[in-house]
Amino acid sequence: MKLIKQSCVAVVVALLIFACEDIKQNKLIVGNWVGAEWLVGGTPSAANPKNTTFSFTDKGDYVYNNSGVTEKGTFRVSESKLFTTPDGQQEMAVGITKLTTDSLVFQMNRGGQLETLTLIKQK
Repeated sequence: MKLIKQSCVAVVVALLIFACEDIKQNKLIVGNWVGAEWLVGGTPSAANPKNTTFSFTDKGDYVYNNSGVTEKGTFRVSESKLFTTPDGQQEMAVGITKLTTDSLVFQMNRGGQLETLTLIKQK
């Protein structure tokens, strides 16, 4: 019985830690971001990363722009992943490998090709 109680306490503590980290990341991501580097398979992408921007609001809305193509919807951050739901579409997720007050790094897999997008927060 004691082992079951200890296990339950450990699960609750782990959930609280993840919840606090999610809250922190949801606050850190709010703002305007511009691409600084886009790697495809470890090699710089042919596309100019500066043409890629994200804007995240504290209300859970986002706007993504890539070379003039705009996408709007809602977002959330959970367990080091960014979940976006474009208006009228299904939810998508990308990994967040770094999120600080001034930099954001996404890890993506597009058709089996690993991509890394680094963004810098605009002041």
